[in-house]
Amino acid sequence: MPARSFRNGVGPVLDERVASSPVSTGFHGGISPLQRDEFRGRTIRETALCHRSLGVEALAELTRLPNAVGRVAPRRIDGASHVAVNTPRPVAATPDIENRAAQVLKADQLRRRDESLEDYVDRRLEQAELLVLPNRSMVYKFAKRSVDLVGGLVLLAVAAPLLCALVLLIRLDSPGPAFFRQERVTRGGRTFRFFKLRTMYHDARQRFPELYDYDLTDADLAESFYKLADDPRNTRVGRWLRRTTLDELPNLFNVIRGDLSLVGPRPDLPELIQHYRPEELACLFTKAGVTGLAQVAGRSLLTVRQRLTLDVRYVAHQTVLLDLRIMWRTVLVVLLGKGAF
Repeated sequence: MPARSFRNGVGPVLDERVASSPVSTGFHGGISPLQRDEFRGRTIRETALCHRSLGVEALAELTRLPNAVGRVAPRRIDGASHVAVNTPRPVAATPDIENRAAQVLKADQLRRRDESLEDYVDRRLEQAELLVLPNRSMVYKFAKRSVDLVGGLVLLAVAAPLLCALVLLIRLDSPGPAFFRQERVTRGGRTFRFFKLRTMYHDARQRFPELYDYDLTDADLAESFYKLADDPRNTRVGRWLRRTTLDELPNLFNVIRGDLSLVGPRPDLPELIQHYRPEELACLFTKAGVTGLAQVAGRSLLTVRQRLTLDVRYVAHQTVLLDLRIMWRTVLVVLLGKGAF
């Protein structure tokens, strides 16, 4: 695909070789921080949240990943972190100079004490070599919000009786509230209160503090997973809820409120955003979602890095048609229970 140019002060994308890659730039183009002089005083994040573009792509191509065959569910091992590691982490015998370089990089990634999440994202985006752009047209924005609002209201109305029954079941199974609330990150680095049904013991953090370790290296994300198949924090009902994906029903409240879209990258914790590579922060150029490209391509069987790769691809290719196809594929994946635990 040839390189594209953008109006509103945003210049052409990177060279033809990079811009021609559909995985890198999709149909919506890409921007380089080197072009910041053309942004008319806007940050890279603000530029990416503007409006323009359209396109489609084959779902099978978008969800294809290397080594995608023969995935096994990640299970707990000694020293496993919150982002579960499927294999023991090797102790790298790197020279001192490489260790010092890694420490400098780690320090640059860390969010400063007085720095807002939006400022942190702005700072890290400037280090990216290429950033994909989402579909920024007003037509798409209006259509996407309409589908979210109508779909969210209809689904919530249909699921209301089941939701009430699940709340009672959770309360009878273990002590603690039925709903789980947590701060997550969505479009532009904005945080919001995320709702889902509680699947873990209410004191899981005190019981298993080692599973809440967010001190990860860049290499860890290539072999780490978000969930464990044998997570000891899950209650009996919680394990069933996760397998059936019913624990995500309260996400519909977030959709109606406008925090989430029905389709988009899954919202992450603020603590994990600092482990993203600068290019992966493009996931924050669009609203987070209940389901997404990664959820129909393996779900919990994907490593963190694989999930981020697919989320960036979605940002580059998103259209109403792609959203509808992902929603339909999600129904099939949920019914089959593939990658759910």
